[in-house]
Amino acid sequence: MKLKLYLTISYVKYILLMLVVFLLIIWLAQIVRYLDLGQSFSVQFGKVALLSSYLLPNALSTILPIIVFIASCFFNYQLNQTNEINIFNLYLSKNSLIILIIITYSLILVFYIINTEIISVKAYNKYKFEEIELRNQFKINDSGNEIYIKNKLNLIYENKNPEDLALENVITFLIDENVLIKAKEVQYIQLEKELLFTFINGQRIVSSKNEKSYTDFDKLEYRIVNSNLNKISFDKENYNFFELIKSENVFFQKSAHRKILDLLLLIFILYLSSKIITISSKSKNLIKTYSHNLIFILLSFTYMSLMTNLFLSELLSAELYYISNILIVILTTLIFRKKYASL
Repeated sequence: MKLKLYLTISYVKYILLMLVVFLLIIWLAQIVRYLDLGQSFSVQFGKVALLSSYLLPNALSTILPIIVFIASCFFNYQLNQTNEINIFNLYLSKNSLIILIIITYSLILVFYIINTEIISVKAYNKYKFEEIELRNQFKINDSGNEIYIKNKLNLIYENKNPEDLALENVITFLIDENVLIKAKEVQYIQLEKELLFTFINGQRIVSSKNEKSYTDFDKLEYRIVNSNLNKISFDKENYNFFELIKSENVFFQKSAHRKILDLLLLIFILYLSSKIITISSKSKNLIKTYSHNLIFILLSFTYMSLMTNLFLSELLSAELYYISNILIVILTTLIFRKKYASL
């Protein structure tokens, strides 16, 4: 019992470690993308990080098959390097190993289905609502004693009062109106749909075709209305399998069929991984075996991706889509089965 537990924990540890590494890379890439996109949207880093985290469950479902394969290779390599593979072959029967593998992979399959159909869908819906809120915020660049709003305003100030956060000795250019404003003090607040600037003690200078004027003022208010009115557009990731298959949208229906093939692909990878973790060989032969397996998987992935693109482009019927993909999986499985027949 202890041997089985040790095997299971060691194997799952490799899978979890790979998942964490890959998901962190994806997460950081998404954070950088939003920070660059936002140009300092006046949004804190924590909010961007939280928004990006909603995409991780969906990313997990996408990378899980290849993660299981890579983890299996590392796990098998470690067993061979420490000669533990020979100990397991002596004290663990083939039937016991098969049962252990079936239980482990069944749990992975259940987790994959729950994550894909429940967790990912809920997280992606949260992502879409909060992303549109982020995109609809004012794009304000506030740095280096300068506030800039694209095509609207460019404001330069000398100091910021730490007590009331008022900006002192300000020169402001209203870009779309061709107006220059000089003021001793400016305060601005961000409302839900507009920015309100209040200029205190200054001059308003206008030099355009329609108006040329110079006006002193004690108080002047200027509003910028938020023109970012992006609306939510739902993607296939917003729905689970049953919602997609029942949809009147043909693309959504085809995406549901793709989910079935993705599950089939994961089952194929799990079958291959069950063979890999029991390989007993020298280091050079192991690397060669892993490389050959990876090439076969990449070829299968490429073929299935091509069939999926043809299917989504309506160049392939649903029947041919299933037949072509199932045939390539069966063919690849037979090749690996013959290769590992002695295991």
